[in-house]
Amino acid sequence: MPQVLKDAAGWSWRLLAVGFFLMQLGLLYQRLELATIPLSVAILLTALLRPIQVRLERLGLPRSAAAVVTVLIGLIVLGGVATYVVNRASAEYDQLVTSVDQIVRDTKHWLVTGPLHLQQSTVDGVNVGSLQDLLRGNQSQVVSGVVDAGKKAFETLTAIVLTIFLTVFLLYDGPQVWRWLTALFPTDRRALVDHVGDRMWHTVSGYVTGTFLVATFHGLVIGVTLAVVGAPLVAPLAVLVFIGAFIPLIGAIVFGAVAVLVTLVADSPTAAVVVLIVLVISNQIEGHVLQPFVVGRHVSLHPMGIAITLAVGAVLGGLPGAIFAVPLVAAVNAAVATIRGVPGPPGLPAEPREDEEART
Repeated sequence: MPQVLKDAAGWSWRLLAVGFFLMQLGLLYQRLELATIPLSVAILLTALLRPIQVRLERLGLPRSAAAVVTVLIGLIVLGGVATYVVNRASAEYDQLVTSVDQIVRDTKHWLVTGPLHLQQSTVDGVNVGSLQDLLRGNQSQVVSGVVDAGKKAFETLTAIVLTIFLTVFLLYDGPQVWRWLTALFPTDRRALVDHVGDRMWHTVSGYVTGTFLVATFHGLVIGVTLAVVGAPLVAPLAVLVFIGAFIPLIGAIVFGAVAVLVTLVADSPTAAVVVLIVLVISNQIEGHVLQPFVVGRHVSLHPMGIAITLAVGAVLGGLPGAIFAVPLVAAVNAAVATIRGVPGPPGLPAEPREDEEART
C-alpha cells in the first residue's frame, strides 16, 4: 500500500474522531446552556470589568469589596441604559406605528389605482379574519405558548442571577481558581500551563475590550446619524447595533440594516440612504482601522478563519455560539502559539514563570 494512502487514511480517521468529539462537545454545551451560557458570559464580563476592579483595589478597597462594587457599577450602568432605552421606545413607538399605517394605506391605494388595478374588496380582504376565532381555534397552542413563555422567563431570570454571581466570584477568587486548576497538572508542567493561561487570558481580555470599543463606536455613530436624520427609536436602534457588533464581521451590518429599514418606513428613502452610507463607512473604518489596531494586536486570527468560526459556532450553538466561538478559538490559538514558542504580544513574560509567588 502506498505511503501516501496510509498517511491519508491516518489523517482521515483522526480528523473524523476530533470532529465528532468537537460536535458532541458543542451539543453538550447547548444541552447545559442554563449553566454554560452564564459561565461564558461571566468570563467575558470578568475580562471587561477586571480593569475597574484593579483601579478600585489601588484606591484601597479590599478585593472582595472591589469585586462587588465593580459588578454594582456595571449593573447601574446597564440598568440606566435599559431604562432610557425603554422610555424612548415607549415615547416614539406611536410615531413608528403611525408611519407604518400610512405606508399600508398608501400601498393599498397604489394596488387599486396603480398598474395592477386590483379590486378594492380584494385589497381589503387582507384584513379578513377574527382574532377571537383565531384564539378559539388555537386554544391549546395559546396555552402551551403561555407555559413556554413562563418557563423561558424563569430560565432567563435564573441565568441572569447566576451570571451576576459567577462574575462576582471570578473577580474575587479568579486567581485562586486558576491555581487550583494548574495544580491538577504535573509539577514540571505547571509553569508552562500558567504561561499558556496568561497568554489565553490576555487574548480574551484584549478581544473583549477591543470588541466593546468597536461596538461603542458603531452604536454612537448610528445613534448620532439617526438623530440627525430625525428617525424614531434612536436609542433602541443604537443599542441594537451596539449588541450586534459583538458578532464580528456581520453583526453590525445585519443589525444596522434594521436601523436602515426603520428609517425607510418611518422617515424617507433619502434618510434611509444616508443611514446606509454611514453604516457602510463605519464598517470600513472598523475593518481597516479599529479591528487591526484595537482587536487585531490581541487576536491573531485571519478574517477567513473568523468567518468559518462564526459559521460553525452559529450551527452548533445558535446566536450564543456565534458570539462565544471567536474568543474561544482565539484563546485556543494563543495557547497553541505559546506551546510552539511563538512570541506573545507586549505585556506578557516571554518565558514561563517558575516560582509559585509569581503565579500567585
